[in-house]
Amino acid sequence: MAKHNFLVEKYQITLGDHSSTWGGVTVTARGIVACFGEHLRVLFYFLPAGAAIPDAMWNEDARVAVTFLPISDMAPFVDVLRNEKPIYGNIDTEAPGESYISTLHEPVGEEEKRGWRR
Repeated sequence: MAKHNFLVEKYQITLGDHSSTWGGVTVTARGIVACFGEHLRVLFYFLPAGAAIPDAMWNEDARVAVTFLPISDMAPFVDVLRNEKPIYGNIDTEAPGESYISTLHEPVGEEEKRGWRR
C-alpha cells in the first residue's frame, strides 16, 4: 500500500458541464476541484445529482488520483481551499477513493483573521 501526502501548492476550480474519460469511463462533471502539489495531483469530480458514481482511480504515469463525488459535496472543498492554510493532499494509491485534503491540527476556537493569510 503506497500512501502519499503532499502540500497543496495550487488549486483550480472548474464549474459547468465538463466531460472527461477516465479508465474508459466517460463522466460529465458539474464541477471539478484540482489540487496540485510539486509531483502529485488529486482531482475531485463532482457529478450531477442522481448520476452513477464511478470508482476512484490512480494513474501512476500522470501521478494523479481521481475521485468522483456528488455535486452537493463540492462547497466544503472550495471553502477549505479558500480559507485554510496549509492544505495537504492525501492519496492512497491502493485505495484512491480514500483520497482527501486536510489541514494540520489547529487550536480550538481559533478565529480566522482578515488579511493575515496572504
